[in-house]
Amino acid sequence: MTLWDKQTGSLDFSTLRTGYATGLTPTEVVLAIFARIDARGEDPAWILPFPRESVLARAVELERDGQRDLPLWGLPLSVKDNFDIAGYPTAEACRAYSRMATKTDPVVQRLLDAGAIIIGKTNMDQFGVGINGTRTDYGIPRNTFNPAFISGGSTSGGGVTLAAGLVSMALGGDAAGSGRVPAALNNTVGIKPTPGLIALGGGSRAGMSASHNVMTLTVADGVIATRVMIGYDLDDPLSRAEADTFHLKLTALPDVFRFGVPSKATRIFAGDAEAERLFDEAIARLERLGGQPVELDFAPFYAAAKMLYEDAFIARRYANLQSFFDAHEDQIYPATRDIIGWGRGYSGADVFVAQQTLARHARTIRQMTADLDILVTPTTPTTFTIEQMLADNIRNNAMLGTYTNFVNLLDMCAVTVPMGFRGDGQPLGISFVGQALQDSAAASFAQAFHTALGGKLGATQTPLPTPLEGAFA
Repeated sequence: MTLWDKQTGSLDFSTLRTGYATGLTPTEVVLAIFARIDARGEDPAWILPFPRESVLARAVELERDGQRDLPLWGLPLSVKDNFDIAGYPTAEACRAYSRMATKTDPVVQRLLDAGAIIIGKTNMDQFGVGINGTRTDYGIPRNTFNPAFISGGSTSGGGVTLAAGLVSMALGGDAAGSGRVPAALNNTVGIKPTPGLIALGGGSRAGMSASHNVMTLTVADGVIATRVMIGYDLDDPLSRAEADTFHLKLTALPDVFRFGVPSKATRIFAGDAEAERLFDEAIARLERLGGQPVELDFAPFYAAAKMLYEDAFIARRYANLQSFFDAHEDQIYPATRDIIGWGRGYSGADVFVAQQTLARHARTIRQMTADLDILVTPTTPTTFTIEQMLADNIRNNAMLGTYTNFVNLLDMCAVTVPMGFRGDGQPLGISFVGQALQDSAAASFAQAFHTALGGKLGATQTPLPTPLEGAFA
């Protein structure tokens, strides 16, 4: 007989697997989740919670088939509303863009085939443009620790549904930090794989979703979910050939390791002394784990990060939405409209110049980090209230991307985990960043740090559990 509590029982993988092994059923979990959703009342984290009858039917189907060895069997999932699911609308947080999907995106199908149960589709920054969570036609998702603060984005609703104890994992996309910033600001985990490991077939029509990603409550959970998502796709020209043989796993840390951090002179915290304190404490915690910090002049990283929105790369946003944008410009969220519109102003020559500039930054950074085991940064310099974000949306959003925007542009991977709490109770995150295909190292360092930090899962009262052994295999 299971002891899982319907009101407060955790949805982390370990807890649910234990519950399922001792009598809990997916149907009971789904019913409990919808009771929790009802208790929250009107919740802009969701664009479309699925009809509970269809979700319950999925749970019954899993129970009937009995394939309990599936890696995600019976685990609830929320899906960002830039992924197509057959029979449901996809709006990307823009009402004028909404249309009915006739097929399911491949990465979503992989998760379903592994046994996941989709609870619904979640809110986001419109077209994935933004990492703050306010740029939407469907209401602003609220931070799970203080509703006056932003949730982070663009996978804003996913971050909230995960931290609030409504799902075990939240599927999103991450071009500029969209799956890391909501994790950092809601005390959860965000895994952004090396670009190309997860096929992009589907996802944001805005292009730029260089990595599909998943947010979970623990690193081990994220490793298991990401494994399901990884795979080579002949139909995706950006898919990596290594994807079919790549095995993401957790490993023990070396006794001694070198980790790069922004030098004190080049760290940016936007005047947030609490964030600076938390990062100093994080460095000390890594030293206790055997790490030797190496300070780096972060100017090349910042220069690369700015290129995502302040150079010709923004033309990709416009190119992938050009026909819709030109016809419906007045129906797009103002900040989103302005940013995508910048893409009109760049020429083909500008694009080639930008590519060369980025290549120079990438070479410099590879040389700077060649003898390091991992790169460690804050996930964001600070956080903002919703009022602050709405007052200066573009500038404050850019500040949030200080340490995240460069990762995909430089073909890197990253894992975000909790770093601790400011004095006002707001959580912040820390990122472990690796070069291409160093995903296992990034996840392993993140896992070790999260274990050393401890704490609770998301905004729940559940303590961090022992990681699933399967993530180490």
